Amino acid sequence: MPRYRFHFTDSKNVVPDDRGTDLRNDEAAVDAAYHIARDLRDAPPDEDCSDWTIDVTDEKGRLVTSIRAAHAEPSRST
Repeated sequence: MPRYRFHFTDSKNVVPDDRGTDLRNDEAAVDAAYHIARDLRDAPPDEDCSDWTIDVTDEKGRLVTSIRAAHAEPSRST
């Protein structure tokens, strides 16, 4: 199973993901990133995280997606 890394950045901070997460494919990694971005977007006002960006890379360091929390799409219905 491929390992994906979820790196977080804002205008002042970088939080690298040194461990990564095993997911079945790129689509699952993108879905996970949108879930995280929505959580950041919906944080309480005193913990405003809407300007954070999540960069997801695969095992080879290829950028799979980059999602800004403020622009996270609504949850998808299944």
